[in-house]
Amino acid sequence: MTLGQFATAVGAQKRWVQNAFAVLGLAPRYTVEGARRLAFAKMLKDEFAIPLVRGYPLAEPALACWPARRTWEHEGSNGVGRVVVDLERFLSDFSVRLSLSRTFYAEKRRGRRWQHDLRGVALAEWYGIDVSLLVESLKLTPEERLRRLEEAVEFLKSVRVVE
Repeated sequence: MTLGQFATAVGAQKRWVQNAFAVLGLAPRYTVEGARRLAFAKMLKDEFAIPLVRGYPLAEPALACWPARRTWEHEGSNGVGRVVVDLERFLSDFSVRLSLSRTFYAEKRRGRRWQHDLRGVALAEWYGIDVSLLVESLKLTPEERLRRLEEAVEFLKSVRVVE
C-alpha cells in the first residue's frame, strides 16, 4: 500500500497522515490494519474532539470488539462525556474508502508514459480487437467485396420472419 492509497483509506490528505505519524511517534508503515486504526482515531478527533494522541490508543480495543458488538461505548474523562460509535457504519465507510484507494487513487508510476507507434489495424490488435475478418476482407479486390456485399443483401431479402 502506498502513502496515497493509505491516505485515501484513512480519509485524509497525505500530509495529514505524515503529520499524524510524527505526532504519534510511529514509523510510517502503510497497512490496511494501520489505516483502519488511524481512520478510527481521526473519526474520534473529528466527531468527538478527542485528541489524536488519546484517540489512537482507544482505536485498537474498539475495533477488536467487532463483530461481537455492533457499537462501541467509552466513558470519557476531562470534560469528554460518553462516546458511542456505530462500528458497522464506521467499518462500512472505511471499506468504501479502501476500495476507492485500491481502484481509482492508486499512485501513478514514475517515468515517461510508454509511447507506441502502432496505427490502424496493428493498434486495434494491440488493444485486443479481433480483426481477422477485416484483414481477410482487405485481401479481396473491390469487385469481390462488392459481389459479397450484394450476395449478403440478397440473402437478407430472402429471409422471412417465422412466428
